[in-house]
Amino acid sequence: MLTFIKHFVCFILAVVLQTTVASWIGISGQEPDFILIFIVVMALSRGPVAGMLWGFFAGFSADVFSSVDWLGAQTIAFTCVGFAVGQLEERFLRLNLVTKVTLLGLAFMLNDLIFYCIVGIEQEKVLTFFLTNTLPECLYTMVFGVFCFLLLNRIDRATRRNV
Repeated sequence: MLTFIKHFVCFILAVVLQTTVASWIGISGQEPDFILIFIVVMALSRGPVAGMLWGFFAGFSADVFSSVDWLGAQTIAFTCVGFAVGQLEERFLRLNLVTKVTLLGLAFMLNDLIFYCIVGIEQEKVLTFFLTNTLPECLYTMVFGVFCFLLLNRIDRATRRNV
């Protein structure tokens, strides 16, 4: 139960960062996706089931509180990404920082691709959206992902020393 509470507090922190800090640090309208970083971290550390559940919860929250006409699109996209990334769970496979950040970038692109397919964006516009929105936000999210993964690694080491 304590683990769930810690994860829920991290989720709330990701939502607060996404809804407040992300707009402040946005560059030309491009913002990092702290919620996706949270989902990737959960999926890598806890596996596909936890990745799916947190992805569903985060996506449902995003759908309910956003002004998108396509209710459920973020839920499906985040759930799929949580499951896919969770297949590379760290209990079975140790990933270095570069691999984790690369997976975060791939997860971001997969998330947007699924979202674009669900909302039905015209084929001609997908490349434009990908180059003008997805790619810059993906790179920005990857930069913040580096800091998040380093911080989590440092916390994990400190926890191991104290045990």
